[in-house]
Amino acid sequence: MTKESMQHKNDYALEPVPDSEQTHGWAVGMVNGSLAFAVPGLITGIEIGQALGFYKSVAAFLVGGLILALLGSCTAIVGRSNRFTSYLTLKFVFGIWGAKIVSFCFVLSLLGWYGVNLDLFAYATNALLTDYMNITLNNTAIEWGGSVVIVMTTLYGFHRIERLAAYLVPVMAIVTALLLAKSVIAMEHLTAPVPSMSFGTAVSAVVGSFIVSIVLMPDLTRFCRKKHDAVIASFLPFFVLSSFVYIAASLAANVFLTADILTLMVKVGLGLAALLLLLCSSWLTNVLNLYSAALGTAAVGNSTKQHVLIIGLGILGVVASSLNLLDNFSDFLFSLSILFTPVAAIYCADFFILRRSALYCQEERIPSFNVVALLAWGLGVAFSIYSGYITFTITPIHAIDALVVSFLSYLVLAKVHTRLFVPKESI
Repeated sequence: MTKESMQHKNDYALEPVPDSEQTHGWAVGMVNGSLAFAVPGLITGIEIGQALGFYKSVAAFLVGGLILALLGSCTAIVGRSNRFTSYLTLKFVFGIWGAKIVSFCFVLSLLGWYGVNLDLFAYATNALLTDYMNITLNNTAIEWGGSVVIVMTTLYGFHRIERLAAYLVPVMAIVTALLLAKSVIAMEHLTAPVPSMSFGTAVSAVVGSFIVSIVLMPDLTRFCRKKHDAVIASFLPFFVLSSFVYIAASLAANVFLTADILTLMVKVGLGLAALLLLLCSSWLTNVLNLYSAALGTAAVGNSTKQHVLIIGLGILGVVASSLNLLDNFSDFLFSLSILFTPVAAIYCADFFILRRSALYCQEERIPSFNVVALLAWGLGVAFSIYSGYITFTITPIHAIDALVVSFLSYLVLAKVHTRLFVPKESI
């Protein structure tokens, strides 16, 4: 097998993407757009909508979406410029073993998302089969069967995922548009609940819903042709499409007064359409989760046998579905925003400010650990967690606090480290 065919077989997990494999920003954006139309996105809209009320939740969705789109544009440009996966990018910033630690955390979170989607798929499939055919299947059997299909799809690599997204995203958009249309018709029943969540917490939850995808943007945008393609690939899914989905879900929840996604779909007359949405979203979303998890695991273990990783991670994803993360979904999202927003801030600070957009090179001498980056990450996370106890925050949004603290900490600590430990003649 030639080197070129070997790289293609492994989807350039350990190599920069060549010019011949590049594509347009709209195509890449549609891949992440599938995440916007996934059922977890609808659940996020429902939970925030019921906690804040419809109109305040719309503001939270737009603010959170704008934060995601701007931060995502930065991480997307890093990926497009260097043509490396997010995990290889992290290696240049956090060091060889430091990147393995960060990457391992991302793989765990992606498996968590995999489990959430399988849970939703099994629950909805059984509920609809019971309602329409009076049949009940074993949830575990449904999850294993769905995982087999997801693994088989992921084995074909990025360009097949891109093609799948092009077909399935419009289908999911139509179902969501029907949900919004039926909710608008019934708007005279719109209620105004007593807020049970702060605006800042709601925005952090919106950021958390996509923050893993933001940090992993280089996995997809390394295929973008130009910088504006990378920006399109960020704004399309994280601001335009996600806001549309969240608003539709929030309005429906406040009009029909239910937090259960399946009950909501049935109430508006979309029972079979709900099954179609679940099939499409679970399939495509988990293909993307598994794809990124495999890239991360390949980088952690320096493995080129990506097909073996995909199969193994698919099995672990089914195991993750037994952890019932769906029962604490808002807390799960909030934790992700605090944990991973600093990572995006740090590698953007490194590339755009410290390196002044100089490209990463595989021949560079990379330390085992970049203590400065790891310390800045820890400071950002710690500040967000403990700021509530000392009643001091920079902004009302915990995710933004984590971003600001880690971003500034990294720049200051890097400057101090250079002055104290780097010989002047090497600067």
